[in-house]
Amino acid sequence: MKLHSHIAAILTIASFAAGAGQTFKMDEKAYVPFDATTTVTVECPDSAAAGWLTAHLKEWYGDYAPKVATGATGLSAEGNEGYAANVDASGVKIKANTIAGVRWASYTLRQLAIAKRGTVKTEGMILPTLSITDAPHLAFRAIHLCWFPETRPQQIERAIRLAALLKFNYAIIEPWGTYKSEKHPWRSWPDAPMTKAETSRLVALGRDLGITLIPQLNCYGHASLSRGGQSRKHSALDLHPEYEPLFEPGGWNWCLSNPETQRVLREMIAELHENFGNPPYFHIGCDEANAQTCPECVKTPNDRLVVGHIAGLSEFVKSRGAKAMIWHDMFLEKKDPRWKDFVKNGGAKAPEMLDALPKDIIICDWQYSYGNMKESRKDWPTIGYFKEKGFPVAGCPWMNYNAMKPMADYLVANGGFGFIETTWHRLRGKEWEQMFMSAAHAAWGSPVSHGVSFERSLRLVGADMKVSDYLDTGHNNNQVPPAWWGN
Repeated sequence: MKLHSHIAAILTIASFAAGAGQTFKMDEKAYVPFDATTTVTVECPDSAAAGWLTAHLKEWYGDYAPKVATGATGLSAEGNEGYAANVDASGVKIKANTIAGVRWASYTLRQLAIAKRGTVKTEGMILPTLSITDAPHLAFRAIHLCWFPETRPQQIERAIRLAALLKFNYAIIEPWGTYKSEKHPWRSWPDAPMTKAETSRLVALGRDLGITLIPQLNCYGHASLSRGGQSRKHSALDLHPEYEPLFEPGGWNWCLSNPETQRVLREMIAELHENFGNPPYFHIGCDEANAQTCPECVKTPNDRLVVGHIAGLSEFVKSRGAKAMIWHDMFLEKKDPRWKDFVKNGGAKAPEMLDALPKDIIICDWQYSYGNMKESRKDWPTIGYFKEKGFPVAGCPWMNYNAMKPMADYLVANGGFGFIETTWHRLRGKEWEQMFMSAAHAAWGSPVSHGVSFERSLRLVGADMKVSDYLDTGHNNNQVPPAWWGN
């Protein structure tokens, strides 16, 4: 059991010890100052760590920020992201091998710190005396965020900041017709909020907070950049029908046989990848696609056409110094009895298609326990299948909260690539809290808890953003949805 950043909400005893070398001890009755009289000693080989911490303590606490001093050594036993923290009357000590560990330590302390008592306004913070050694369960811990036209830009920034505070180190950003491409402006809805400047700002923000933003571009199905049965909208063809040759009849898929499609997709991949600061991964989507039907595409067997398309895009992504990520569903045959009760959308050629793919593509296995979202299982045969086939594979839950920790444990035990929590259209409300909290605990490797710590986390990131709009507080835009008021 490993400590995560929500311990203030889960501890009911003074201390507990965790396994695998992870420990946490805290005296809830013995608080010490965490203010301008406090010195935080940072022992980290990365010379940038102390400067980063100084700047952020000033940002968080203003004139009451603790001072920062540097020590001599790091914490070699805890890996690249592990840390140790000690708080007592002598001050605060943080030990880590990298700036990442210093960040995670500071986020833990920030969530544990409370305002001094007895004043009207905050005049400094206090911390319980404590001793921590901590490290993550998985090296790749991602949150997947969809940016719909209905999504307020502030929601995306809050989600990125919150994910970093909860120790996710990657965020996959999927624009649904909201990225304002300079190369292909027809590809988005009018007044798309995800401009080049705004994207660069969020990428830089994430980098500072310790979370790398990864772009997603749907390169096969979902070419409408809209939800299918729920809207029947098309971000390109509804307003620019002249681009019909790039899409299959109906517009759900890209037309894979059209060389202009290949050019456009590569140009948009390059534009997005550059705008995101050339991260080490690029997600090309490809979930829930239909078989090709256009008169040119049907001249080539569908499996060969699709594999050639994906392999070509993967090679292009690789030429830019990144690895392609892809959703898994077309590579599990629907009729295969092994995949009963699992998400699968592939035809009879699915195994052959998988075998023909480049083995460095990261398979993102989204399993949602359809029919039983309360399911908890210890084995994940689809993850094991892709791993046995030679692919790096990430486990991707959604709202199946009981499955998250077992999935993360399975990934660790079987050499999985990482963990990606999908959020889709539920980036508000109680589901937002449950998804972020359950997934953060699972990916870090700690017990699941919910409650006041999420509220504190929301307020911390809100304070960082200096929110002033009612809609940007809490986990719903409104306490009472407008429709409930009637006419």
